Amino acid sequence: MELKDILVLEARIREEAENFQILKKSLEQRGFFPWPQEKKKILRDEFTLRAIASVLLDYYTIAENIFKEIAKTIDGKAPQGSDWHKDLLIQMKLAIPGLRPPLLGKDTFTRLDEYRRFRHLVRHLYGFNLIPEKVEALLKTLPEIDRLLENDLHVFFEKIKEAAIETYLNDEAQQ
Repeated sequence: MELKDILVLEARIREEAENFQILKKSLEQRGFFPWPQEKKKILRDEFTLRAIASVLLDYYTIAENIFKEIAKTIDGKAPQGSDWHKDLLIQMKLAIPGLRPPLLGKDTFTRLDEYRRFRHLVRHLYGFNLIPEKVEALLKTLPEIDRLLENDLHVFFEKIKEAAIETYLNDEAQQ
C-alpha cells in the first residue's frame, strides 16, 4: 500500500472519528461524561437509560465503521456471515504479517468486546429490559476506552506510514 493511500485512509478515518467527539459532547452537555457518581439514580429512568444505551451503541458503531474501512482497504476484505461483528473485532487485534500491524491492543480489544456484546443486547432487547448497572459500567469506562482507542489508532497509522515510507525508500534504492 502506498503512502498516499494510507494518508487517504487516515483522513477518512479521522473524519469518522469526529463522530466520537459529537457523542461525547452530547453526554457531557447532559452531565454524563465523564460519569458522575451522583447521577446513578437517574439511570432508573427508563427513557434516560434508553438514550444513554443508544449513545453507547453509536459509539461502538463508529468504531466498527473504522474497523470495516481498515479491513476493506488494507486487509482486502471485511468478515461476512452471522458472526461478522465478532470476527471483525478479532481481525483488528491481529497483526497480519506483510500487510499491517495490529490495530487494537489487548486491553482495547477486551474493553471494546464488552461494547460489542452490549451492542448486540441493545439491538435485540426491548429498552425496558436494559439493566442500569450494565449501562453505568460501560458509561464509566467510556473515557478510558476512548483514550485507548485514540492511542491505538495513532500508533497504528504511525507504524503503517513508517512501513510505507521504508518500502518506498527500498524500492527507490533498488532502481
